[in-house]
Amino acid sequence: MELKYKPNSRKKTSIGLAIGAVAIASTMLFSCSKVNDQIPFSKLTPDEAFSTPERIEKSAIGMYDALQNGEFLGGRVLIYSDVRSVDVNISSYFGNVPTFNMLSNNVYAFNCWSGGYRTIFESNYFSQNLKDHESVVGAEVAAGYYAEAKFIRALTYFFLVNTYAQTYTFQPDAGHMGVPLILTAAKDGGEAIDPKNKVPRNTVKEVYDQMIKDLTEAAAVLPVSTGDDYNDRSRATKGAAHALLSRIYLYEGNWAKARDYADSVLLSSYGYDLDATPADVWSSGNYQASLERIFSVAMSSGDNPNTNNAIGQHYGSSGRGDITISQTYLTLPNFDRFTDLRAKPLFTYAISGGDTTAFYTKKFFGASTVDAWVPVVRLAEIMLTKAEALARLTPGVANPEAITLLNAIRTRAKAKVLAPLTQAELINDILTERRIELAFEGHGEFDFLRTHRAIPAHGGIDAQEWNDDAVVFPLPNAEVERNPNMKQNPGY
Repeated sequence: MELKYKPNSRKKTSIGLAIGAVAIASTMLFSCSKVNDQIPFSKLTPDEAFSTPERIEKSAIGMYDALQNGEFLGGRVLIYSDVRSVDVNISSYFGNVPTFNMLSNNVYAFNCWSGGYRTIFESNYFSQNLKDHESVVGAEVAAGYYAEAKFIRALTYFFLVNTYAQTYTFQPDAGHMGVPLILTAAKDGGEAIDPKNKVPRNTVKEVYDQMIKDLTEAAAVLPVSTGDDYNDRSRATKGAAHALLSRIYLYEGNWAKARDYADSVLLSSYGYDLDATPADVWSSGNYQASLERIFSVAMSSGDNPNTNNAIGQHYGSSGRGDITISQTYLTLPNFDRFTDLRAKPLFTYAISGGDTTAFYTKKFFGASTVDAWVPVVRLAEIMLTKAEALARLTPGVANPEAITLLNAIRTRAKAKVLAPLTQAELINDILTERRIELAFEGHGEFDFLRTHRAIPAHGGIDAQEWNDDAVVFPLPNAEVERNPNMKQNPGY
């Protein structure tokens, strides 16, 4: 009897940092529920590793395990966007990343690049081998797995292209340098970016077009829900694909499509809803069950390959506490930290150096600082995406539906209801609300750049123009030196 496609419960394991295909394949195919149950898949050929539905399922789990890499979506790729913005204080832990003085041999740039392309390799490797073994699970089940692989690849490319390339609207045709599009993987081994192929960088438009293609195809197949089981909640769904499409079109400045895909999430029967209070979203252990969570990277204390890189370790006062909240954030317009419910439950403080009060966020407090799930997209973002798209589609006036969406989020937080009178006032209020509501979730620098606003001077750092060379990461020097077609970003 042919299986119907429904993602099974996630069984997680930690994964290493190597990019080589042998290491990737072995960890991807090693996901089992117990250490004692593990089969040495690294010793199996692809024919053996894809020989049963159970082994194929474990291979699929490996794609999600790759997302847990602390150097990438397990934490740091989100952190980089925020530490290069103004809502957190400068952290010496990240060296020259927050100060816009990176060199081409920067270790953070190298590790982030490696983590992203490792994830892409895993999704490609899985799809390549599944094509040769599709009969093991049947066409319908295989289609679901392909959709998950495309979702993961598109999600990964979103963060790579926005970290290593200028924002989409940097050039009118988005024809500026993006990142290499790698859509296949050698089935029997190789590297994520094989230097023998001498691949060039694709344009930003080409990368965005591929993300849209992957997500559109994935959304047509992915399930509406993966079920209520704790472990099922971290797999891709139709709503997650539509939510990412809405974000991508927002970055493109395609307001109509950003609105339409936001509607496909907000007006659907997918089951998303705002939680009753901001504290309900982030209270310890609750984010996994939050009604507004659309897609997250699931984490437990054993998942992050380096628990020192876990997002809660950086943000939490009970971890290393590398990142504290800035006065710029605490004094944002439309934000009263003494009455807004997003402030009181979410901030704690510690005394540093005897007299200094340091504020931290509690968004990433799980049972410990290393097992907080990493938020990728949630309903509040999609509401603000639609609000911004509507505002920009209504020249000269403050769109009333956009105001309603904006105030729905503020009312949940017991914040003052806003009544902007002009289009410009409304857009400014929405962008400020994104900083308040989505703080520390990886939107900081990206939002400044996509809206062509300079990153203000802060903490002794000069203002950075939105199109300055330094606002993007350098490509790893080693990648450029071994491939004459891989051009470095200007200024590095």
